[in-house]
Amino acid sequence: MEDMGGMRHHLMCPISLQPMQDPVTAPTGITYDRRAIERWLAAGHATCPVTGQPLALADLTPNHTLRRLIQSWRPTSSTPVGVGHRPDDVAADVAKKLLSAASCPPVDVLREAAEVAAQNDVARRNMVDAGVLQRVLRLAVSRAKIKSCHGDNKEVSLDDMATVTACLSLVRALVISGDELLPLVADNHVHELVDAVTDVLVALVPGPSDAARASAVQLLDAVTEACGAQVLERLRPELFRAVTAVVRDRLSPGATRSALRALLHACPVGRNRPLIVEAGAAHEAIELELDAPPPSSAAGSRRATELAMALLAELCACADGRAAVAAHPAGVAVVARRLLRASAAADACAVRVLVAVGGRAASPEVLREMARVGAVGKLCCVLQADCNAGVKEAARAVLRLHSGVWSGSPCVSAYLLSRYL
Repeated sequence: MEDMGGMRHHLMCPISLQPMQDPVTAPTGITYDRRAIERWLAAGHATCPVTGQPLALADLTPNHTLRRLIQSWRPTSSTPVGVGHRPDDVAADVAKKLLSAASCPPVDVLREAAEVAAQNDVARRNMVDAGVLQRVLRLAVSRAKIKSCHGDNKEVSLDDMATVTACLSLVRALVISGDELLPLVADNHVHELVDAVTDVLVALVPGPSDAARASAVQLLDAVTEACGAQVLERLRPELFRAVTAVVRDRLSPGATRSALRALLHACPVGRNRPLIVEAGAAHEAIELELDAPPPSSAAGSRRATELAMALLAELCACADGRAAVAAHPAGVAVVARRLLRASAAADACAVRVLVAVGGRAASPEVLREMARVGAVGKLCCVLQADCNAGVKEAARAVLRLHSGVWSGSPCVSAYLLSRYL
């Protein structure tokens, strides 16, 4: 009994002081019951109740591990939907509610379906087989595009936003990973799936729809990871602008990483690189790193730095990307600052960016900037550090290429250049 009492204490919501039903975790590491924290934020608060740090609805992440623990602890009489029943029966019941509705099903039905899918893999697969995935995707698109039927100046209503958010949450619960995504949809429907996610992201506006945008970009991350080149080369420019806006608006750390990954998946295919640059992705990746904490402070921050550096390295494979990095007032400085501070993967990408920007076509202004902000000194440090041999060789090559210019700069140690070259 003592163990059970201690367990109950850890399952209490800090706001309601009641056992949690649907736990969600904030970036501060504090877990709340979804209903309690949503009411707190809806009341006008914009901070975490426990830590006082800034908090938005889009920052909350479902805590599936804790939810399963709650289900195993909770007495049978209060067992949630799906627990204690045959998974196929539960899935059939929820799928019937969703598929039999002549119009839009209630939001609580969509949330119930997402909860059942997250709790039980058998129920999730049964719902997918019943056609729930296609149904909710079509519903999300229709709700998000309602404003186009009433004129461009009419925003999507809060009720429609709640429906879109619930639909996308259900889709994420049904689709565990990118590897599972494509087998769920016939090959001739893959383009429809990508177009559906694109339409949702493009139709949603910043502000009230941020939670739906975060869910949509996380789904897009899974879709673009699993899709082949034939699908990726058809991605529309407005999608790149919408995804870049997610990076710009900092909806949540998870949404930002998903947006960066989606852009990375699309980058090497067809004409996507210049289109992604045109959407402002290079600028926003640099701004993201300008505002970011030191990458060694947390795994999430380090991963975001790796993704931002990888995206910049991919974009610098085209002339527009190199020009965008060089044109940003802090572009070269940010890349140099991150070099040798995050991880080996980030180091390799940062060197690729500096080598591309400082290549044979580099202008005298760019070369002076690299010396002034310490990029040349960092490249010299790469030669001393325990880095990959290929990374060292790339750094050595660009140092040799411009050694005549940089050796005369007061910002560069001539000793370092002569020693390592």
